[in-house]
Amino acid sequence: MNDLLHRNKAKIAVILRSAFKEALLLFLIAVLVAVVFNALRPAGISLLGFSPAQTFHAPQTKIPEITLAEAYDLYIKNKAVFVDARDPFSFEEGHIAGAINIYPDEISLHLAGLKQRISPGTVIITYCDGPRCPLSHETAQGLKLQGVSAVKVLIDGWGLWQKAGYPVAEGNK
Repeated sequence: MNDLLHRNKAKIAVILRSAFKEALLLFLIAVLVAVVFNALRPAGISLLGFSPAQTFHAPQTKIPEITLAEAYDLYIKNKAVFVDARDPFSFEEGHIAGAINIYPDEISLHLAGLKQRISPGTVIITYCDGPRCPLSHETAQGLKLQGVSAVKVLIDGWGLWQKAGYPVAEGNK
């Protein structure tokens, strides 16, 4: 009986070692896949103090900024397409009237539709909320990388636009 118990313990130990090795291998593969996909995303998460976007993508170019007065002038003249870079929930709560919502991670999904709205002389103006919000710069940078040349950033666009009493909308449109 003691011998049978010893053999069963040995079999269990072999099975557990094998299962542990397989689990470890699956974990390492999952981590590798996650790191690669994160590095390929335009707005990848910074890992260990370095940004995958800066490491694996083209160097970032300086996106020109636009003042509220300049942006409103282009709005009135129908010479701008406003791109709200905030999350969809914030966009639905309120946005610049006529703006479209393109979160930095979703540029490729909306690029064809955006290009249809662009005519010669049209300026793409990205904005988000707050003077330190990075989303408008990230979206503008992504648009530049996709070949959209006339892109400007309206810093604290949503906040400034609302305070000025300029046209806003709610919902998906």
